[in-house]
Amino acid sequence: MGTRAARWLVIASLSGTALAAHAAAPVAARPAQDDYTVLRLLVTDEQGRLLLEHNRSGWMTPAVRANRKQSIQEALRQLSADLGLQVSPMKLAAIYSYRFNEDPPDPAHDAVSFRQHYRAELRAGQPPARSAEKAYRWVTRDEAAALIGMQALRMETLQVLDHPGTLWGGTFELSFKGDEATGTELIEPFYPLR
Repeated sequence: MGTRAARWLVIASLSGTALAAHAAAPVAARPAQDDYTVLRLLVTDEQGRLLLEHNRSGWMTPAVRANRKQSIQEALRQLSADLGLQVSPMKLAAIYSYRFNEDPPDPAHDAVSFRQHYRAELRAGQPPARSAEKAYRWVTRDEAAALIGMQALRMETLQVLDHPGTLWGGTFELSFKGDEATGTELIEPFYPLR
């Protein structure tokens, strides 16, 4: 696997399942600059448990990659419908930015990408039954901390869960040497946006 393709798979795992589907596309087919936002949905049930999704990248909050001509609300409503859930109005809880430090540089990562987290409460429904590609599970905060393997996503999610009344910002840098991910660093510590 080439360096760019391997990096793309690592970044896909940090972005969620919607992005992971793009990882199989040939590297040459990607645009020179791929601006996108990942919208993450943090749904809690009546016991305060968080919904996690397990896919080939591990446990994470459900997400959709937003780079189509679609509003944020449309994308989030479609995601919750695909999950079989009826949820309360979704509220913005965090906006995090990601930048890339790569050796050699990848022109597709010349732009910053964003991760937006939205909170919602379960009103009705349950996620789909387990499939070959995905499984779903309601977890406590501590279980989420143990299950979410990606450092940046774990930090982002816990910041929102631990401080629900604040809209959070922050910046991560993802580093690569060739096709190997060498680190994730919080380079702009979490700060309140309001």
